[in-house]
Parts: sequence; C-alpha cells; structure tokens
Amino acid sequence: MKVIQQVSFAGIDAIRDVEIPDPKLSPMTALVETAYVPVLPWDVMTEKGDLQNMRPVQLPLVIGYGFSGVVSKVGALRSSNLIGQRVIGANPAGAMQERIASNLPPLLFKVRDNVRLRDAATLIGGADAALMAVNTMQVSSGDTVLVTGASGGVGTYLIQLLKMVGAHVEALASPPNFDFLKKLGVDDLVDYSADVTTQLANLPHANKVIDTVGRLDLLEAIIAATRHFDLLSLSTTTFPEHTQDQTFRFANSSIGLNGYKRLLNWLSDGTLQAHVQTILPVEQIKQAQHQLVEEHSHGRILIKF
Repeated sequence: MKVIQQVSFAGIDAIRDVEIPDPKLSPMTALVETAYVPVLPWDVMTEKGDLQNMRPVQLPLVIGYGFSGVVSKVGALRSSNLIGQRVIGANPAGAMQERIASNLPPLLFKVRDNVRLRDAATLIGGADAALMAVNTMQVSSGDTVLVTGASGGVGTYLIQLLKMVGAHVEALASPPNFDFLKKLGVDDLVDYSADVTTQLANLPHANKVIDTVGRLDLLEAIIAATRHFDLLSLSTTTFPEHTQDQTFRFANSSIGLNGYKRLLNWLSDGTLQAHVQTILPVEQIKQAQHQLVEEHSHGRILIKF
C-alpha cells in the first residue's frame, strides 16, 4: 500500500510516497480504508525540524494524524458490526496511508449517514482544536475574542464555536477572506498585512486572544494595542515580552470522547459547517502542503486516497 513518509528534516520537498506491506490484523484491529486525510501545519513544521524540542521523532516517519474512511476488516476481539462503518479517527503512528490499522477503540468514531466523509475529516486537527481552545479559555457571552488565522482549518470552526456561546469575535485575516469571514459571523475584521496595532486600537477591547498561527510579529502587534487580556496559542510556546496584566499559555490537550461526539452531532444537525478549501489526490501531497504554506487559507486542505 502507498504511504507518505518524511525521510529528513529538509522540508516539504523531502517527503516521498513509498509502497509498504498492508498492516497486519491483531485481535483488536479495525482496518480502515482511508478516504481523506487533512493537511496540517503540524506536519510541515515537523518536516522542517521545528518541533524537535516538543515532538522528537525518528525517521522515516509516516506523516498525518487524523483521517476518515470505511472499516473493511476487524480482528477477533473487535465487533464485526464495525465492518462497512464510515468513521473518523486519529492515528499517532501516521495517517497518510491507504489503510490504517486502528488498534485503540477510543480513537475511532462513527460518522452519521448524512455527513460526508470529506467534511468529517476536517474535525480532526480543526474543530477539536477549536473546541479545546474555547473550553480552555472558558469563553462566555461577555467576552470579546480576537482570533488569528481566522480563515484556516481551525479558525473557521473557532469562529462558529465562539458565536455559539455568544462572544463578540474579532478576526485577523487577509482582505480577500473578509466577506467569507463575515458570513461565518465575525463582528470586526483586521487586515494583518496592514498596521495591526492601529486597527485594534479602534475596535472594542479584546479581553481574550486565541492564536492559531504562531506568528510572533502579530503577537507583538496585539500586545502593543491591547492592554488587559489572556492569550492562548495553539501554535507556539514562545511569546514576546508582555506586561503583568497580559497572560500567555500554550495548549494542545484532548477534548475527550464526548467532545468528538458533540462535534459529530453538531456537524450532522447543521449547527457546525465544514469548510474545505481544496481536495487533492495523494500523489499531489507536496503541492497540497505548499498551498497550505504559501496561499491564503479558506478552510481545510484535504488529501484524498
């Protein structure tokens, strides 16, 4: 079967597709025929060696984390009712492969019939991170929340979840995405390519900031414009100098089984909408990652098997 491996820390163009044997079934295996895998900044950063202090890895490494697909076989100790089920899941050993042996039942979730597998795949590394951020920051209807990377795979869900709890949402984005973000519910928009500090000074004070991109220049501009706030980053553990009334933290925790069930229910009943920017075949994985890094985001990029 085909897998996408990282073979060095030379970046995107050093990844390669290789053929390896199909995974073997253990008694606890649910074998999933992969449909879609989200393209995540986490993979690109790992490929450049930027995360070695946080996530030391041994090469070669199969990239990818979340996936959607259909269960084709099960081991002796897994329920045969899983066969034919549409699922999403996470594979810490790498998801960018044609078939995934899921041996941990809590990391596999059934997808309802009215939800497309392409949409369900955006929950992993997207909606789950957004829900974790909203829960961690304990956002309520009295908060004004500033979001960086608002039009990306995490940001699009984050805006929806913030509006669900009644927050006032301010978003840093590029002007071509302004109309899109307004439709998602953003109250105030900031052009991150212009003078961010001046723009923020003319908006309602944001008492909470959720950073999804990890750009220190943007964080510095926010610090200069906003005096009292709590900042949560999903992308960097390094922060600029700040005052005593500005708090910073990094978070990368789980939302638990019930969190994923809630997200799947919200996707099914229309409370949440998935936003997919592009779907590319696995043979174009390098193109997909370059698009993620070099172009303006408009939802999640997916790889299709």
